[in-house]
Amino acid sequence: MGDDSPSHRSSKSDRHRYRDRSRDKYKDRSSDRHRHRRSSRSRSPSSKHHRSHRESKHRSKTPKASTDLNKLHARIMKAKLRKSADLPELERQLAEALAGETESSAGCSTEKDNVVVLPRTDSSGRLLNLAADTGSEDSMSIRQMARAERENDDDPADRLLAKQIVGDSGFSNDLEYMDENIEKFTKQAKGKSAEQKRQAAIHDYNLMEAAINACELCFKQSSQSDGSTLLTPPQFPIIALGTRVYLALPNREPMNDGHCVIAPIEHSSGSSLKLDDDTWDEIGNFMKCLMRMFMERRMGVVFLETVMSTTKSTHCVIECVPIPFKHMDDVHVVFQQGILGISDEWSQHRKVIDTSLKAQAVRPENDNVTDQDQNHEAARAAIRRGGFRNTMTAKMPYFHVWFDPKGGLGHVIESPETFPPWFGREVVAGILDLPPSVYRKPRRLRESRDQRLQRADEWKKQFGWDKYDWTKMLE
Repeated sequence: MGDDSPSHRSSKSDRHRYRDRSRDKYKDRSSDRHRHRRSSRSRSPSSKHHRSHRESKHRSKTPKASTDLNKLHARIMKAKLRKSADLPELERQLAEALAGETESSAGCSTEKDNVVVLPRTDSSGRLLNLAADTGSEDSMSIRQMARAERENDDDPADRLLAKQIVGDSGFSNDLEYMDENIEKFTKQAKGKSAEQKRQAAIHDYNLMEAAINACELCFKQSSQSDGSTLLTPPQFPIIALGTRVYLALPNREPMNDGHCVIAPIEHSSGSSLKLDDDTWDEIGNFMKCLMRMFMERRMGVVFLETVMSTTKSTHCVIECVPIPFKHMDDVHVVFQQGILGISDEWSQHRKVIDTSLKAQAVRPENDNVTDQDQNHEAARAAIRRGGFRNTMTAKMPYFHVWFDPKGGLGHVIESPETFPPWFGREVVAGILDLPPSVYRKPRRLRESRDQRLQRADEWKKQFGWDKYDWTKMLE
């Protein structure tokens, strides 16, 4: 049959009619989409205007960021400690800010229930969000795949294999047997289900809440019956309060008159290495102010931090102990000898780690330059190496002593069960010739709120702290 047969012509015409109908149908749909887009564009200015008006109205009532709330909390705590007359006005501002946030959150979720994101902690103590499945591995980054592997495979391979062997009465150490039962072996290795992750998140959250409630260094926040929030300071005489860090006196018998502590306001995971840059800026400010204050009294100061565990949720604290100038020349050597004496003979890490900042000059690649140009380029290419945060690790327990904010000496604690937690205080007590009762188990001071305020005021007057207090710039 040729190409001009009637059946061929009819089928060809049918295809043309079907194609024309499909084209018309597509044009109708595209025109509907264009009309919808034009109508949405025409409505967008008014809706955007109303939305921006609501947002501007909301911003006028609430702080712009969480840092503003932190500053407001800090001002309230200072007013409470000083018994200032501005306390009612500050509390009113805080109540309005919190009420504005509550109204905005309630307005945004009128049709949905409130969702609480349960956090989980990773191996370094940081909080992780319990999120849904992230999809296939093709759409995941390397960091997301590594995190998913850590969350789904908490048990080592040997432990998982031991569990499978114990649960299999007919187990045989044979490759043919393993090939035949491969589905049974992989069934237990598929990872945690969503319900198991949820239960683990609830468990981690409860542990964190219990640690915060039992912590002596935390600011306790509780809700009142009238909807207001009560912020209770820690049981320490507070000297100065920043937005992220505070300076206080110890709640136990101090080693000497100038003994004090630096601690972050938020409950951290025990190590200062896990704190952010803003928190470290405030820690450095307190260190510099204390060094200047004690220097005028012919005294130096050492800063001590001991981290005995990387898994327990403890509050980070740095102790500050002043030492007379006549002993400061021997402090570096005494701490170095003390660390060498307490270190294991076959330790895997360096016994004494120098964490001081160093400047290393890098020679320029072009050698055909003058001495002046070479010195200039080398100075510009000088890089700072070392430092506490770049040298030590938060993945292992450690002890560190600062002789100044630039660094000092560190030691990795490989056997926490044998390392004394009072090691730093013991070395200082040996320098100052103090009895063991001062550094081993100092007596706890049972003080009322007024007694703590009085002790803080006496400390400020004794050392003239108001002259060096950098937190006054925050007011």
